[in-house]
Amino acid sequence: MGRPTEASRPGETPGAGSRILSKARELGLSVPLDLERLAIARGCGYYDRDLGPFGRTVEGVPLSNAELAIALVAPSLQPTARQIRLAAALLGAADESAVDVATLAVDENCVGVVRYIASCGSRFEPRNPFWTDLLNALPETEIDRDHLPHPTRFVEMTGIDRGKVGTSTRWVRARSQVAA
Repeated sequence: MGRPTEASRPGETPGAGSRILSKARELGLSVPLDLERLAIARGCGYYDRDLGPFGRTVEGVPLSNAELAIALVAPSLQPTARQIRLAAALLGAADESAVDVATLAVDENCVGVVRYIASCGSRFEPRNPFWTDLLNALPETEIDRDHLPHPTRFVEMTGIDRGKVGTSTRWVRARSQVAA
């Protein structure tokens, strides 16, 4: 039998075995709420909802977008569909190498979710080498698609765009915040 997940270890606090969640907590972040707030502050406004303000500056949180994405899908947190979509938007920004993201996914025991996101990314952005590189860097694993968002939940789709009829899709990704 494989390595137990954090949630299955008797007597442990959820997330206690996760290096990234421990780092987030040491930084004073409330997990998972501040992880969501931080993702939105880093440009995932597409998924904004009334979570209240993030009480710190984004620059003051030394977590990379990849670390934040992996923290959002940590199995011990039993990520919601929204948290998975936030992670996908952060990974779509591709500010780190695919190999580094894959290493984090393996270390944090969330390869299945990250592989699913990457396969959806590859489907909607076949010319984006990040998704292919990520799929190649991740180990093969079973993916329980029944508990993951439908692939279309990672993209914006239009039927009519500027007078042109036809489906247009765009991966929802973290956008840089523009100063006012």
